[in-house]
Amino acid sequence: WGGPAAVTADPIVTSGRTEYTVRCDGAGGCGQRHRHTAPGIRTAPCGATYTVPADNEDPGP
Repeated sequence: WGGPAAVTADPIVTSGRTEYTVRCDGAGGCGQRHRHTAPGIRTAPCGATYTVPADNEDPGP
């Protein structure tokens, strides 16, 4: 997708849909866990920006 490096994301299923939970510990991160409903470049509520990989993609180093 381009954008910031991918973060480690754990896919979880809630109410029949897949969400992704990530630990916000990268540059500018707050250390909390954030949930997103889709992969891609996302901005957390704290303002940090990162890439959420799909559940079948390698998040990289």
